[in-house]
Amino acid sequence: MNKNHIIKNKIIKLFIICFIIGYILAFLFYFSLDKIEVKSLISAVKNSNILFKTSNNIINHLKILSVTVLLTLIFVGVPIFIGLIISEGFKVCLRLIILFKIYKLKGIIYGLIYTLINNGIYLLILIFIFKKIIKIAKALYLYKIKKENINFNYLFNNYIRIITLIIFILIFDTLIYLYGNYLLNYIIKLCQL
Repeated sequence: MNKNHIIKNKIIKLFIICFIIGYILAFLFYFSLDKIEVKSLISAVKNSNILFKTSNNIINHLKILSVTVLLTLIFVGVPIFIGLIISEGFKVCLRLIILFKIYKLKGIIYGLIYTLINNGIYLLILIFIFKKIIKIAKALYLYKIKKENINFNYLFNNYIRIITLIIFILIFDTLIYLYGNYLLNYIIKLCQL
């Protein structure tokens, strides 16, 4: 097993650990609420149907990812990206908990399908962006702190790959925005929610 493969596995494991931390935080948050707050949260979800519509993530994803990538230049991008992964895990878990509370097993099935449709490709591409951000941060650390030579082509290529991945996310977000609700409405009928 070569060194690059080991590093990639470590990055994927770190991504999964951060996502699980988000899950755990969502559980802790939900179970820290009192009964009135839980009822209020469930009522808000039922009344506004906020969990039953794909959201327009295009601008949010563009802003968050652009700022995070730029902040890798001053080493702040990696912790911010880790926070982003944790928050994604938090949102997914809280969604599943609420849907289970309202609709039991059908809610879990719908929640998993919703997450796959609305966040699946986004989360997958985040793993690749995370790998590139780690590579950039490592190269900049060696250059700025250890005073080692830096390959600017290497940095440039990683930034170009990140920009390409962000463009893929924006295309996917646009497709979800245009067609996601039709698909979700069909799934709601199948799940009989």
